[in-house]
Amino acid sequence: MIKQIDLYMHTMQMKNIEKDIKQYISTESVSKNNNTIRHFIWEVIPTDTPLFKRKCSKCKNSNLYYCSDKFRLNSQKKSIDVWLIYKCIKCDNTCNITILSRTRPELIDKELYQKFMMNDEETAWKYAFDTETAKRNNLESDHSNIEYNIVHENTTFEDIVKMEEDIVVFEIRSNFNLDLKLTSLIRQCFGTSSNQLGKMLEGGILTIRPLGSAKKAKVKDGIRVTVNRNKLYTYLKKE
Repeated sequence: MIKQIDLYMHTMQMKNIEKDIKQYISTESVSKNNNTIRHFIWEVIPTDTPLFKRKCSKCKNSNLYYCSDKFRLNSQKKSIDVWLIYKCIKCDNTCNITILSRTRPELIDKELYQKFMMNDEETAWKYAFDTETAKRNNLESDHSNIEYNIVHENTTFEDIVKMEEDIVVFEIRSNFNLDLKLTSLIRQCFGTSSNQLGKMLEGGILTIRPLGSAKKAKVKDGIRVTVNRNKLYTYLKKE
C-alpha cells in the first residue's frame, strides 16, 4: 500500500530526515544531445521493516517475527559474531539473525562497527531489507505490513505538457531494497491507470532506465522514469 505525503510537511513528519526541499526538484534545465531536460526526485520511504516467517518456539501462537532494530555482538578470542535481533510479534521471544560470523574485528569497517555498537536504526533497516541476508539465514520475508511514503512534487501529465523542456526525468531514491512494484509507484505518482500506463510504455512516451521493462520490476534506488514531452502531448491530444 502506498501513501502520499506533502513535500513541504516531509521534514516534520519523517523522523531522522532533515533535507532541503531544493534537492527534490531541479529548477534549471540541462541540455543534452540538443534536448533540454528537467529533473525530479521521487523518494520512497518505508514506514516499517519486513516481518519474517518462523514458528515461535515459546508461545506457539505466532509464526511472525519483527525487527527490534538492535544488534547483538559476541567476541570470542580473535573473532566476533554480529546478529540482528528479531522478536515474536505475540510474546517478544527473541531470535538472532546472523550478520557476521567469526569475523576478525580489524576486518570490520570502523564506522560500521560503531553503528553495530550503537544500534544504529538505519543500519538495522538495511539488513532487515537485504535479500542476501535473508537468503543466508533461510528466511522468508513478509512485506504485507509495510506502507510507503512517497516524497515528490505532485506533477501530472498535464503539468509536463506545459513545461518547456523536451525530456522530463523522475529519478527514484530509496535507501532500501523494497518489495514494491515499479508500476504501482509510477501509477501512484502520476495518478494514472494501469491501462494508460501500459499504452505509454508501449508507445515510448515513458521509458525506464536502466531496466528497460517495468512490468515485473521492483522499485530500486537510481531507476529513472523518463517522459518524452512531445510524444506525451501527441498522445493526450488523441485521447
